[in-house]
Amino acid sequence: MLKIEKKMISWAERHMLWLLVALAAALGLYLRKIVVWWGAPDINCYFDSHENNVQSAFYYLLIHLMQYLPVLPLHSVKWLVGIADYIVAALCFVAVGGLKDGLKIKSAFYLVVCILSPVAFLRGICWAQVDALAFGFLLGAWILWEKEKRAVATALAICGTALYPCFLLLVLGWMLWGKEKRPGKDWIYFGILAAACYLVQGISGLAMGQAWRESVVSCVRWASYDPCLGTAYQELLLWVKQMAGLFGYGAAMTGGMAACRHRISYVAALAIHLAVLLVYGSILFPVLI
Repeated sequence: MLKIEKKMISWAERHMLWLLVALAAALGLYLRKIVVWWGAPDINCYFDSHENNVQSAFYYLLIHLMQYLPVLPLHSVKWLVGIADYIVAALCFVAVGGLKDGLKIKSAFYLVVCILSPVAFLRGICWAQVDALAFGFLLGAWILWEKEKRAVATALAICGTALYPCFLLLVLGWMLWGKEKRPGKDWIYFGILAAACYLVQGISGLAMGQAWRESVVSCVRWASYDPCLGTAYQELLLWVKQMAGLFGYGAAMTGGMAACRHRISYVAALAIHLAVLLVYGSILFPVLI
């Protein structure tokens, strides 16, 4: 064996975990490239801004700005959330202490799971939903919040909740989860976050020529309206399924982090992931489920 070959093998053995993550990242990118031309059955409902749509005014402002790119708006959103999947994976790695402990087998496996997660794959690049992008903002905010950088963290959280208003409840859940560590003044920031979310919606709507009230109401329509029909839910089961779809990605990713930090069992995290995957699959492929 040549000397250069021995050095290459030695280097590969020392960096085996990083090579595993890089291979997973490349595979994830390839899989996302394959489905970028595939469209979900209900995808037009999230882009046409019909009456009583469930998307926020800030979301539609983002879609409007993307029309200036030399790419189809749908593909722009898909690649945006596809990139966000990798950012979320990196932030999850940081959130569970990966930077302090270094890349070990456990953290490398967690990174691979985040990148190749079928929940992230279906919700993002397949369905073109912006959960990953909003979650990335919120996770970045949470990491900075833990470092006592309140102002920057709040600004990031405003971006995330303005883009995906239902995640305001996710932030509330995070704060209640660690309420024993939350001094009273921390809740003032949550009030600022909620108020700013509504303010951003109003400004975004005005920028697109919408009425202020219509734009602000876009923060809460997700709670009661069908995303395709624009009508209020009459059946409880359909409403529950919609709520599971809206919060599923956030629950799956939060469950994974909680398991890595030993707040819940790995079995519970896997159960959440599989349940969310079943919900997404039943919506995207109703004939097969």
